[in-house]
Amino acid sequence: MRIPSRPLLGALLLVLAALPVAFLGGCSQESPERPPPARASETPAPDAAEIERLRSLPYAGGTPAAREEPTGVVHGDPARVLAGYRLYEVPELARADLIDAQGELVHAWRGEPGEKWQRAELLAGGDLLVVGQAELRRGGAVFGPVPAFVRRYDWSGRRLWERSLPAHHDIEETPQGKLLVLTMHARKEPSAGAELDIRDDHLTLLEPDGSPIASHSFYDAVRGHPDLFPLKPVQPARVDGPLWVDLFHSNSAEWMHRPELFGRHPLYGPDNVLVSFRHQDRIAIFHWPTNEVLWSWGSTELVGPHDARMLESGRILVFDNGLGRGWSRVLEVDPLDGRIAWEYRATPPESFYTASKGSSQRLPNGHTLIAESDKGRAFEIDSTGTVVWEFVCPHWLPAKEQRAAIGRIIWHPAEAIEPRLAGSRASAVAR
Repeated sequence: MRIPSRPLLGALLLVLAALPVAFLGGCSQESPERPPPARASETPAPDAAEIERLRSLPYAGGTPAAREEPTGVVHGDPARVLAGYRLYEVPELARADLIDAQGELVHAWRGEPGEKWQRAELLAGGDLLVVGQAELRRGGAVFGPVPAFVRRYDWSGRRLWERSLPAHHDIEETPQGKLLVLTMHARKEPSAGAELDIRDDHLTLLEPDGSPIASHSFYDAVRGHPDLFPLKPVQPARVDGPLWVDLFHSNSAEWMHRPELFGRHPLYGPDNVLVSFRHQDRIAIFHWPTNEVLWSWGSTELVGPHDARMLESGRILVFDNGLGRGWSRVLEVDPLDGRIAWEYRATPPESFYTASKGSSQRLPNGHTLIAESDKGRAFEIDSTGTVVWEFVCPHWLPAKEQRAAIGRIIWHPAEAIEPRLAGSRASAVAR
């Protein structure tokens, strides 16, 4: 990897590091339902150089495994696992699989050869939204930058539309029926010098047919409130093409969809968006109409986080990858006081770790569904941390001789899925 000249890199890091530092946080408290594990502050601090090395690596597409190892549901407690269906995407294979609680494949969507799907989102109406990338090939070699797209399929897998956008990592349908997606944009900043671009991530709003409506810059929002979101310096890296500073690397965006919280506090406003930032070790809440940052948290707790989701309690569930630490965990934090109200980590902690991706979803029965993405593993735990369901991805990457990684796994209730499955079976019989 080519690194810019020392004066240029030094100027960039000095300017970014000189921004004011603030932390909205507080003391942490563990769930009363399980003995508190050792606090993160009681473990050795992650090595900064190792963290930056891990940040600069491309996401893992798979993990070494023996083909004879069990796959599918390898552990399940029928009396405790939540009934329903689970959708997970396999990024390297551009596919999304819908499985039942027994791990049986009941429906699937497939992309084109050579594509990668970063996110697949199943909508209430049965359509599937996909954020993906298509490889450009010249003489069998991949060259970049890699073009990205947003695509919508119907339940049968028919492509409804596709839009070429610099989209990445996440897409969702807002409560108003629009589509919210993360996009990336190169920009020049005087502090970085003329030779070096900053990757500025945006929140971009689309019509239901994928037509862009508006786009808001995270850099502009954060620059206006450095006291609420002090920027960390980030080493330049080459990802899918040019050398640039991937300043934010946002990876999840969620429009406020909890009407029961409206009016409780300004952080729960109906026009707010919750975002996770891997390279800033933070989660943050933005006000869409004014593009202002309202709150951020995590600089002393999170390392490379993913998948921040608002719970009906008003707390936030976030996947803490633990880059450089060597083990991952899932946290539930109260944004009003910065208190960690619940935490899951494995025993021993190192047995649960994914350097990239990762997801966590709080289920209606109080359980939590987790994706240990790099290992191609997903599991459901109860409130005490007991594993009641465990699934291993059955797909293989022959070129790499690895088990395929999974992206995110999301539970869907039976009443939302079974009528569509019945309709598919009826259509097949009619044909």
